[in-house]
Amino acid sequence: MRIFFWRNIIYVAMLSCLATLTVGAATKKDPSDKQKAENVELLQPPSLGGQSVEVAVALYVTNFVAIDETKETFEVSGYLTAKWKDPRLALPIAATDQKKRVYRLGDIWAPSIESANTISHKAMQYWLTADQDGLVTYVERFDSIVSNNFDFRRFPFDTQLLRLEFHTFFTSDEDVRFAPQPLPSTGISRDRDTELSGWSSGEVKYTVDRVKGGLNLPSTNEAVFQIPMKRRSGFYIWKIIVPLMMLALIPGVVFWIDAEMFDWLLKIPMTMMLSMVAFEFTIARDLPRIGYVSFLDAIFLASFTLCFLCIFEILGVFLLQKQGKRKLAVKLHTMGRWAYPLTYLIVIAILAVGFLA
Repeated sequence: MRIFFWRNIIYVAMLSCLATLTVGAATKKDPSDKQKAENVELLQPPSLGGQSVEVAVALYVTNFVAIDETKETFEVSGYLTAKWKDPRLALPIAATDQKKRVYRLGDIWAPSIESANTISHKAMQYWLTADQDGLVTYVERFDSIVSNNFDFRRFPFDTQLLRLEFHTFFTSDEDVRFAPQPLPSTGISRDRDTELSGWSSGEVKYTVDRVKGGLNLPSTNEAVFQIPMKRRSGFYIWKIIVPLMMLALIPGVVFWIDAEMFDWLLKIPMTMMLSMVAFEFTIARDLPRIGYVSFLDAIFLASFTLCFLCIFEILGVFLLQKQGKRKLAVKLHTMGRWAYPLTYLIVIAILAVGFLA
């Protein structure tokens, strides 16, 4: 009888515990659904009285990894920052214990900012916070390879403009717009490891442009960061231009040699022309592959042309002597002593004015 009594007591206790757990689960169901509905609402763009959400952005460059002139790309790493206002995340005035809350992407709404001219983009880390006023801050550390248009007409004294164009992916300008001014954190790190040895960077410029939609894409706006990069031309001056000009001026010695020595006269410009061809092949890997003439290309063409004309002058003098017109041949040959180098230098000066002015 006593065993039966205690067994019933145990059964009653177990049923009471089960009932308590069931009631607790039932009471938690409604708050869970409410929280789920709130989370879904936070994933929608904030309603600001029919106005679009203004997003202020900043670009802070920490490292210029490389500029590939052949592929017309550049690689850069740094921090991308975006700020916008979401009133739904604002805390009551009495809630002073929480100044900033940390979120993950997917917890709250965030503009899908992407670079339009990026070939590859790698996000290292990100930080998403909201303060008590509902100001949301997104910071991303990234590394990107970006396609860019280069203009090498002034090469090697050129200045290139690196552009990073940020769009809000598949979002119209009626929903999201970029602020007309960048955030104060925009800039370039001045650490010694930031810049490339062959380039010096200028100040970051920021503009906002409107991009027309097409097909199934809505019209949107873009935030454009432009970074001027000036080439350090010392390598090209002392390793290419000066040696090339010396090679081009060497054929001028033929005008100081007797016009009768045809074999010797012809060997000098021919040798220098072959040397310039070999020199051009040697440095070709350090030059941009472009379909138009740059300043350095023009110097090469001028050098080849002067050597070519020097060979024709030698041939003309030789033919005049064979026709018995030695005085005229000597006169023309002597005039070349100063005409050749002066003509070459004047041509180089004209090219410099035409390409660099």
